[in-house]
Amino acid sequence: MNRKTLILNVFLIPLVSLTLSCSKGADSAAQPSPGKGQNVTVKVEQVKQEPIARFLETTGELVATNTVVLAAMAEGLIAFCPYREGDHVQAGQKLIEIDRPLYREEVTAAAAALAVARAKLTDLKAGSRPQEIAQAEETVRKLQEAVAFAKTDMERIGKLVEKGGFPIEAREKARVAFVDFETQLTSAEQRLEMIRLGPTKTTIAVQEAVAKEAEARLELAKAKLGECVIEAPFSGTITKVHVRPGDMASAKARLIEVVDLSSVVVRFAVPEALTAQVRTEMALEARLDAYPERVFSGRVVRVYPDIDRRMRTRMVEAKLSGIPDVMPGMFARVKLELKQVDAAVVVPLAALITTSEGDKVAFVLQDGKATRRQVKTGIEASDRIQVVEGINPGDKLIVSGHKELKDGLNVRVMESEQQEGKSKPAGAGLPSQEAEKKEARGEK
Repeated sequence: MNRKTLILNVFLIPLVSLTLSCSKGADSAAQPSPGKGQNVTVKVEQVKQEPIARFLETTGELVATNTVVLAAMAEGLIAFCPYREGDHVQAGQKLIEIDRPLYREEVTAAAAALAVARAKLTDLKAGSRPQEIAQAEETVRKLQEAVAFAKTDMERIGKLVEKGGFPIEAREKARVAFVDFETQLTSAEQRLEMIRLGPTKTTIAVQEAVAKEAEARLELAKAKLGECVIEAPFSGTITKVHVRPGDMASAKARLIEVVDLSSVVVRFAVPEALTAQVRTEMALEARLDAYPERVFSGRVVRVYPDIDRRMRTRMVEAKLSGIPDVMPGMFARVKLELKQVDAAVVVPLAALITTSEGDKVAFVLQDGKATRRQVKTGIEASDRIQVVEGINPGDKLIVSGHKELKDGLNVRVMESEQQEGKSKPAGAGLPSQEAEKKEARGEK
């Protein structure tokens, strides 16, 4: 490079830099940032009152609250079990019988012992028969005659002994015979009195106790035999059968499982933060994978009284209606309505701006200018949110273009139907104050 070229470059480079700077300045002047003197194009929406609700969406499972697993109480061969999975049974219907001949014989023996005890009790309560009384009276009469004869004989022998006709031993024998007959007579007279009076209350009470003991032994034998017969505790559907006829049943072994399908509920967990809002009779909707095109309505029927300390959730059960073929274990997607406000100030969620301090603000249109409002919100549902303070029904809420706005900035309202693809001033085409009042009152 020669000296002339170097000198030329030194003069040309600053000149080019100066030209580019001027060009950028001109472009900046041609595109000024929005200010109080500029109009920003926005879209507005009239605030209205409408219902809004807060929902909890979670997953659950269909479970049968009335489920039983029947087990064996005695050992033995399965003699009766004709059922399979899916069979319907009624309450009290025999499901399984275990063969135990020893228990049957015990029932027979206990029944016979009870019959004997009851017969004796009946006989005692009936009292003495006339034949027994007559027989006792005849015995007393004969003994009276024997006593009289023995007395006469004893006196006769005594006289002969005194005269020396009989030895002294003969008189002693006669006296002993007389005393013996007198003793028998006394006993017979007492027996006759007892027969006439009948059995005592104590005798009857003892026999009644014997009969009750025999009855208890029979019930015990029947209970042991009853353990061999398994009946359905309620009407339901058999879900599992673990044995077949001919199998050997052992004590406490599972035999059969029964489910009451009418007791099926959807069970789901609610986070701890929302547990205080859940209560019985609350409405909900559920979707089942088995019926993807249908939505089933239901209501909460049970709220568990404790919190799962590991998952920090509370268990809830709800009853669904209209399921054509309910099956425990089905997966459910639950949508529970926690709270509903029928007449709430609802605005698009996108119309709100969250400041760096965490506050929520919105802009409303007033006299062609954007007015900044600080708001307090409530229920949020999808792309809509409830405003409880800061915005009133009938306000013109700026829902588009509001992120570039400042308080008091002039704005241009976008045509509602974009007929000409142009914007118009804030005052143009807007209803008058009287028209706005009528519109807020719902008048035409």
